[in-house]
Amino acid sequence: MPDLKIATDLEIAGIGLWGPYFSDWGSFVVSLKTGDWPDDAMLQPDLIPPRERRRAPLSVKLAVETMSQACEMAHLDPGQAAVVFSSAMGDIEITDYMCKTLVAPPRLISPTKFHNSVHNATTGYWSIVSQTHAATNAVSAYQYTAPAALLETLIQAAEEPAPVLLVAQEMAAVGPLYAACPSTQPFSMALLITRKGHCAKPLASIGFEVQPSAVNWPLLPAALDEQLGSNFGAKLLPLAAALAAKDATYARSGGGICFPLNADLSLNIKLSDF
Repeated sequence: MPDLKIATDLEIAGIGLWGPYFSDWGSFVVSLKTGDWPDDAMLQPDLIPPRERRRAPLSVKLAVETMSQACEMAHLDPGQAAVVFSSAMGDIEITDYMCKTLVAPPRLISPTKFHNSVHNATTGYWSIVSQTHAATNAVSAYQYTAPAALLETLIQAAEEPAPVLLVAQEMAAVGPLYAACPSTQPFSMALLITRKGHCAKPLASIGFEVQPSAVNWPLLPAALDEQLGSNFGAKLLPLAAALAAKDATYARSGGGICFPLNADLSLNIKLSDF
């Protein structure tokens, strides 16, 4: 298979982050520089109205919060962006609840929990709170979910005029599902990708290519590896670290930051114009 090389004028216009040791981009950058990672991250998904916020699961709140952060950084109306949501397992806690409920009578599942269990529930909430009619998509590819969704986002941003908002996240696993997805902490990251010139102050230009080669996962910041190393969504954190350090050679592999797409293909990300 020949390399898939795409010359694009794309930019990272905004980023949102939430994890056990950071609540936004600013706190992540500070901690990366100081080496101090406080464990008091607050979650404030203010875009969700209070009534819906009480019913929304943590997975939705995390996604909406980080997506809002990315749009706010870019000074973009959230309703203008198409969305690519990604998670390997969706809301693991609700899945665990439904499995436990269905193995014994009376097998009655909460309609609200069932509603929130579908993989694209987050995009539904986002469509409502952002009042967008833009396209939304939900991606799942097990451990390769985050880079697969990043590739989908970049191609869509290159082919369509609208900005594209990526959210990559995974929740903490509970019960027997931990064996399939050994995530110990929740994490969410959003990237807003636009064409060049769409944003007044982008974080960086971004280029990409798909290569027929096997690569290892890029390294997470050492202090985060123990807590987030098994979180499939956090596999994109080296990209955030490269942006924060303004260093395109962070986790360098083959001239860029390389993410495996499967056992035989890789996605090579090149950053510039910090």
